[in-house]
Amino acid sequence: MSNLPPPPPPGGGFPPPAGGPPPGVPGPLAEWQDRLLSGVIDFFGPWLLGWLISTVGGGINPFSRTDLGGLYWLGSLIQLAAVGWALYNGYLAGQTGQSIGMKQSGLRLVGEQTGQPIGGNQGLVRNLLFVVSGCCCGIVGLVDNLFPLWDAKKQTLRDKIAKSVVVKSA
Repeated sequence: MSNLPPPPPPGGGFPPPAGGPPPGVPGPLAEWQDRLLSGVIDFFGPWLLGWLISTVGGGINPFSRTDLGGLYWLGSLIQLAAVGWALYNGYLAGQTGQSIGMKQSGLRLVGEQTGQPIGGNQGLVRNLLFVVSGCCCGIVGLVDNLFPLWDAKKQTLRDKIAKSVVVKSA
């Protein structure tokens, strides 16, 4: 019988390096600027376009006017469509692992524990949190979108709720 200590666990027994993907996650975590590009395609770009058009048609405070023109209503319709677009992209990202913006940015949305797509419904809820926090509580939306800059797993608050991470595609 030997008095030697047991061998170290596989991988050397050292924790993964800081900022690396959690165990089971396929690939390195996405950088903030890549996520930003994805978000511009998936929501912010279409919404901003609608806002600009409605502002041209109705001014900054349309409630002070009585003669709102077609441009105001067109812009408002585009903004509403942008919300639907964001929810669709959330469902798509949950179901397939990639929204339209994520495909363009080379990113994937996966479960933090499984490394697999989180499912369409979970992706829809994740983006619903994004739309609600951004539209109703601007400061919460801002903090949510900036959160990956200081979070160890580079997650947004909605990622934490959905137990998801965004990684670079292989």
